[in-house]
Amino acid sequence: MRNMFKSAESGAKLSDAAFRAAKSTLRLELVDLQQQNRLPPKFPIIVLVSGVRGAGIADTLNLLNTWMDPRWIQAHAVEPPTDEERLHPPFWRFWRSLPANGVMGVYLGGWYARPFADHSAGKMTDSVFRSALEDIAAFEQTLTDEGALIVKIWLHLGKDADAKGQVAHRADASFGFRSGDDVIPQPSSYAAYIRTAGMGISATQTPRQPWHIIDGSDDNYRRATVLTLLRDRLQMQFRLWNNQTKAAAKAIKHERKQAAKALKKNAVGKKNGHLSKADLTQAITEAAYTRAFSGLQARLYTAQKEARALGLSTIIAFEGWDAAGKGGAIRRLTYCLNARNYQVVPISVPSDEERAHHFLWRFWRALQPDGRFTIFDRTWYGRVLVERVDALIPETAWQRAYDEINDFEKQLTTHGAVVLKFWLHIDRKTQRKRFEEREETPHKSWKITPDDWHNRKRWHLYEQAVEEMIDKTSSPQARWHVVPADNKHFARIFILKTVANTLEKAIAARKNSAKI
Repeated sequence: MRNMFKSAESGAKLSDAAFRAAKSTLRLELVDLQQQNRLPPKFPIIVLVSGVRGAGIADTLNLLNTWMDPRWIQAHAVEPPTDEERLHPPFWRFWRSLPANGVMGVYLGGWYARPFADHSAGKMTDSVFRSALEDIAAFEQTLTDEGALIVKIWLHLGKDADAKGQVAHRADASFGFRSGDDVIPQPSSYAAYIRTAGMGISATQTPRQPWHIIDGSDDNYRRATVLTLLRDRLQMQFRLWNNQTKAAAKAIKHERKQAAKALKKNAVGKKNGHLSKADLTQAITEAAYTRAFSGLQARLYTAQKEARALGLSTIIAFEGWDAAGKGGAIRRLTYCLNARNYQVVPISVPSDEERAHHFLWRFWRALQPDGRFTIFDRTWYGRVLVERVDALIPETAWQRAYDEINDFEKQLTTHGAVVLKFWLHIDRKTQRKRFEEREETPHKSWKITPDDWHNRKRWHLYEQAVEEMIDKTSSPQARWHVVPADNKHFARIFILKTVANTLEKAIAARKNSAKI
């Protein structure tokens, strides 16, 4: 592990004259690159600064804010999680803070801070640490695949320089802003921290997300190296972004032509697929519905109270054909719950702010704290449904999304959340009838839009997308439930019963685990 740090322990220095000579050119180049990326917004820049305390970690943030336009730089000094952050999956706080396209986010320690500190202090085993590093690598891969630039910097001091730096750090008031290095987690054992850092850097070093280890013992050298590195990485990212943008536009054009050809064929859906297996003839009477609803209402009300007390989250995703009854099913579900314990999140066309982030960003932000329900009326699956069918993104993007979605849901269930996913299925005849009823009913006419008729023409393309979606994203922890929804009463009871059964099992499991 020590070998990777050797080159950063040479005591490299840069004279004041040499720094001044490089300073003016570097500053102009960085400001120009920042503005090029901002107007129009192209990609987010994530600068993660970690290292040995006293090596100038906080000073680097101050340097970037001074040399570039601070209005487009967001600073994040990662500290122990707050009470609110503990009530969510670990990466929730990082997803919420991610910079938009055209903006730079600078993270002091970032998502490495807590694992590095805990492992080096003996509070985290090697196996748990390796698992945390795998999660970090997947997170960074997700961001760079979507176009983000991640620059990871480790500011280093050798053991002797570290000891001297800590003494000077405490005694020299002229350190100024760099005194902020005090709050950066680092155990007392230098050797343990460097061992952990070596493991972490090795495990998360990739061609797209490399680590840059920089000698932090000399201010001029460190600053010039960091700024030169950032300039070079930005220039490389612009070339990559331009090539990817051109390739994506070409791919989308091709896929739209292919979709147009597929529409003319009007193919029939899979005979043995998930949708064809749903028995749409199933129905219940009004009286049977009323009796069943009353019993399920009591079960759900009790279950959500227990879940709240146990800190057990429930995340419910509703997808389905237009006019399949998602809104009605959600209303009946929420009628059974305490209004303080849930949030319904309606998902529509993303806003400009949402488009400027990774597609999962808005869903991470909407997650409610532990113990509550988050109910999504349409979901992150739009990526592999409407965006796929209408060729709004290249195939590489929606194919990649299956793994990204599975990882997202795995993080939710690993945190302990109950994840339920419903596809409300109806046939084309039922859909047409409901469309026409909506058009003829004044208080429902707002529900029918030109988009609904547009999507109906692509029925068989959606069937293909739904089948693949279920195949690739249904897991024991977050399985898909295909709901026969030609009869609304049957569909609603099916959903309420599934939620009640699943939540009651999860509550029992949580109680049993607490006893062990």
